Formats: sequence, structure tokens, C-alpha cells
Amino acid sequence: MPMLFPDMGSLERRAVQRKFRTPFTAESQLDYREALATHVQKVDMIEAGEIRLGIGYDVWTMDQRAAVIKRTTGAQIREVFNG
Repeated sequence: MPMLFPDMGSLERRAVQRKFRTPFTAESQLDYREALATHVQKVDMIEAGEIRLGIGYDVWTMDQRAAVIKRTTGAQIREVFNG
């Protein structure tokens, strides 16, 4: 089921569920969104993409889908080579 993360409140609620930290005092929504998505990436690449983009996977464009796949496969390749 697609999930939407349109604002800081939705990100903070998901962060609690994913056992992630609260936002730093001066941290922007964009920076927090990226940090949370990175935290979620190893568990769920689709959810991480939804967090980064703020929209559900069912409305991603082909370019957005390609970016999520590229980011995920790139991370997996780096893991293999770095240990």
C-alpha cells in the first residue's frame, strides 16, 4: 500500500515507528527526510523512496522509479565491495 509523507509531521510519526531519532533543532525538512530515508533504505527501498519523494510509489514517474532503483542497486554494490 502506497504511503504519503507530505510534511514534517508525517515524517516524525514514521520515524517513531522506525525507531529513528527526532529532528535536530535547526534541521530542515529536506535534510530530515533524507536522513530518515537513508535509515529506512536497508529495510524497505520502496518506503525509503516514498520518504525521499513525499509521495506514494503508485504515482512515481518513470524517472523517479529509475532513481530509486539506481540508488538502491548502487548502495548494494558499494556494500559488496566495501565489506
